[in-house]
Amino acid sequence: MNTKKRMRKILMADPKLNETLLDLLIGCFCYSAIMEIIGLLVAENKGSYSLGLLFGTLVAAACSYSMYRGLIHATAMDPHRAGRSMTIQSILRMLVMLVSAGAAMLIPQISFYGVVVGLMGLKIAAYLHVYTNVYITRKLLKKGR
Repeated sequence: MNTKKRMRKILMADPKLNETLLDLLIGCFCYSAIMEIIGLLVAENKGSYSLGLLFGTLVAAACSYSMYRGLIHATAMDPHRAGRSMTIQSILRMLVMLVSAGAAMLIPQISFYGVVVGLMGLKIAAYLHVYTNVYITRKLLKKGR
């Protein structure tokens, strides 16, 4: 499939899915901001922690986007291929998370704990999705309340 067809497919994707991606990204970055404040109060090496948190948050945001793209592609497939595709992409996302945590263990300037806290932002954002949608995303998009 060429690039123009892919872009058209993305633009024509379900707007609710786009809103969910925005919810996840906002949730990741809000969680990261809160954990940055806590980390600056608690961490011994503040620069290393901040760099690790930033790195982990960016990986979590990339994983959110990867899930979004995977769902768009899966909806165009038959159910068997879609399930297989989503499983493979999920495993790849987990490997990316493990590699990023492993890289933090090898690079002394990046805090391993900061990366793990940043990666957890994706999970926390998924739990906070309902609140993020009602109180932040819909107001940004000027929908509802």
